[in-house]
Amino acid sequence: MLTHIAGKTYCLATPAATIGVYLIDKHNCLLIDSGEAAHGQQVLDFLNEQGWRVSAIINTHAHADHCGANKLIAEATGADIYASAPEKIFLENPWLIPYTLFSAHPPRSLDNRFIVPPASPEVEAVSPGNCVMQGVSIQFFDLSGHTPGQIGVFTPDQVLFAGDSLLSSQAYHTFPCPVVADVKSQLTALETLAESRYDHLCISHGGWVDQPLAVIEQNREWLLGLINDVLGALQGQAMNREQLVSCIIEKRKLTVNTVQFYLAWSSVSAVISYLLDNRSIKTHFHPAGITYTAR
Repeated sequence: MLTHIAGKTYCLATPAATIGVYLIDKHNCLLIDSGEAAHGQQVLDFLNEQGWRVSAIINTHAHADHCGANKLIAEATGADIYASAPEKIFLENPWLIPYTLFSAHPPRSLDNRFIVPPASPEVEAVSPGNCVMQGVSIQFFDLSGHTPGQIGVFTPDQVLFAGDSLLSSQAYHTFPCPVVADVKSQLTALETLAESRYDHLCISHGGWVDQPLAVIEQNREWLLGLINDVLGALQGQAMNREQLVSCIIEKRKLTVNTVQFYLAWSSVSAVISYLLDNRSIKTHFHPAGITYTAR
């Protein structure tokens, strides 16, 4: 379903994620994310029915539900692809994504379409700030935290596409564990969203946001809740990382499969790193492994 937000800016709902659409002119558009590979042809067919040719794709980040259709759409239209420098690495080399989750060569169960998108054609790196792209003035926000280089995309219609920097209540309750790679950066991203000026905010899993400040605060509470759960588990006892992940899965009653387990693993690991850097917990080295306790 295509929803008009303001001016020349629209959002297109797909089964995997919401895609941003900005009309350059009557016949050309740029996309903010391309969606999952499985839905790429449907997206392309829909845009063709509107008489819109994709001239550029801007990826907020390199997760498969946001960039999976890059290859199909770019090959069909000749569209240029843009992303931040960190995300460019993963877009062009998606085999690295399961490596980062598993910390080594991953098992085949992690080499699936939900984790590993088709490799994107050459990606041009962009930096936070203003940029003229296809004759359109676009502003990029640093919203890293969910991934190392996630960006927000601000159109001339004062619409900010914030990727996965925020989750809707529905998306969170489907999997009640914030997916985060860098906790400190994610907290900064939430501050950026709270302090920035925009008329409309659109997120990838939830679409147009009716009350941005309330959603931002809710996301902050969810992340702080995860931090407190990990820290609380380490009060008066030592745990290794596997035990902490199991604790979070049990406490939040997560129904997990392979993908969801490693997303939880990654988030708990990010919290451990954050707490170590803040000197809230300490590490104990043993012949059998590493454990953590609260200070």
